[in-house]
Amino acid sequence: MLKTFLMTLLAASAALLAGCSGPESPQEVSGAFWQAVLEGDAGDASDYSTLVDEAAFDSFGQNWQNVQVAWGRVVIDEQVARVTTTLSGLEGRDEAVETVTYLVRQGDEWLVDYYRTGDALEDGPVWGSLVGELEKLGEDLKARWAQQSDELAQELQLMGQELQQQAAQMSNEFSGLAEEYGEQLGQQMEAWSQSLREALKANPSASSKDRRTLNEAVTQLEEQQRKLEEADFQALAESTVVAAKTQLQLGELGEEFAAYKAEWQQRLAEIESEIERFMQQLKEE
Repeated sequence: MLKTFLMTLLAASAALLAGCSGPESPQEVSGAFWQAVLEGDAGDASDYSTLVDEAAFDSFGQNWQNVQVAWGRVVIDEQVARVTTTLSGLEGRDEAVETVTYLVRQGDEWLVDYYRTGDALEDGPVWGSLVGELEKLGEDLKARWAQQSDELAQELQLMGQELQQQAAQMSNEFSGLAEEYGEQLGQQMEAWSQSLREALKANPSASSKDRRTLNEAVTQLEEQQRKLEEADFQALAESTVVAAKTQLQLGELGEEFAAYKAEWQQRLAEIESEIERFMQQLKEE
């Protein structure tokens, strides 16, 4: 009888755990994400996507009342996935719209790539080659650099190029120095990304474009911060490029972020100072 009781208890516990587990596969995460979008649940939409905070949620600028979602083919390619998604009942659309829900794997979980999915909804899905997409990204970045004139960001870019050239020539005797400066830069980037999160939360009425810019800046800073946890010369060189790129993106924000921009400019100056000291120390040793 005791054995029967224990078996019943184990079965009930397993059922309870299964019921409490969240969506895991790309299909399940896509379903949970779109359910949150349809219900206007910013918290869940943020949890199931690459949004860094629910304040960035903008419903893709759509009215989701009476919209229905259907699923098609699923393609999983290592750390990225695509789920064909059909939306029926969109405002101003007489016919169902076929688009793509894009997902990325971060750690051990799948998340909907919020802005790429939004772009596909607006412009139509892009099933082209990765090479073509990277080429387009490169052209976009070149255009952005040409339009900006942030002297500090340009200086950091040059430092990054110099560091990258030196990286191949550096021996293991400098690894301790790289770790020391990597830790300092990681702390700077953590503080910067936290400030960006605060700006996002404090300005819920900011334009969708500005919220997207802040969200993407947080993502790239935190990704670089993780790389700096095992700092080497390559990671330090990349950090200068990431910091410069982030500063240029933030320069495009609206006037309501003026006070924050002054703070971020100061943070960038501190990062430049850290890199400058590091490069000077390399020359001396």
